Amino acid sequence: MNVLIVGGSKGSWHMRGRQLGAAMGARVTTRPNATDWATADVIVLVKHAVDTWFREAKTSKAALIWDVLDYWPQPTGNQRDEHDLVREILQVRDTLKIHQLIAATEAMATAIGGVYLPHHHRIGLSPAPVRSELQVVAYEGSPRYLGSWRVALEQVCARLGLSFVVNPRELGQADLLVAFRGEQWDGWACRQWKSGIKYVNAIAAGRPILTQHSAAFGEILPPGLIVEHPEALGLAIEYFAPRDRRESALQRARKKVDEFSVDRIAKRYQAILQSAVGVAA
Repeated sequence: MNVLIVGGSKGSWHMRGRQLGAAMGARVTTRPNATDWATADVIVLVKHAVDTWFREAKTSKAALIWDVLDYWPQPTGNQRDEHDLVREILQVRDTLKIHQLIAATEAMATAIGGVYLPHHHRIGLSPAPVRSELQVVAYEGSPRYLGSWRVALEQVCARLGLSFVVNPRELGQADLLVAFRGEQWDGWACRQWKSGIKYVNAIAAGRPILTQHSAAFGEILPPGLIVEHPEALGLAIEYFAPRDRRESALQRARKKVDEFSVDRIAKRYQAILQSAVGVAA
């Protein structure tokens, strides 16, 4: 099966395109040529590649897959409702005659009639031993997404004598992780359709995570707690101060981490692609 994966240059493309493509032995590119389009048995368009390569995809005879991910514009699209987002995605599907949609959460897969493919965890991460004392709370990602949560986290950590670190060199250097979205970076689409990459990486690092309610949290079930209001941060952080609770989170993570390895997710991905080729034949 000759697989062509086409996409962009951001973080989701690096994992969903380059890393998974390498694990499957696929041709992965941001600039496909005529030979790529002509020789592929199945073509995966990652995220906005459906817009960039619309004409080529429309005329291709290969089975077309669209890995939708967070296709909507951000932050302007974060407040759009399910009906509006589904309508746009299905319009693209029907126009390009896409054989299969890939979704970042189970909730999204149900809504758009697609197949759920979780993110794999960052390559090289492994559950790290816990420290005797809680010292470092960490967030990984662009700090702008935190909005007002960042100030709240800094204040609470200062009050508790802890360090709050954004983008630590290694996740295992942290004792507790957080994943919050504030103000315009929050919304229905984020809660229901955003991938659980931060949860998967927390599992891979063996660390509990504090986060808002989301579909991905309920589907992946990393060790951690739901925190909906900044006023509850102090109690939530203190809950994981005892070493035995963080040790318990580490043991839970060790049991789940292989489920999200790049090789395991690549096998799921390959099965999706093979199924699409069979339908298109």
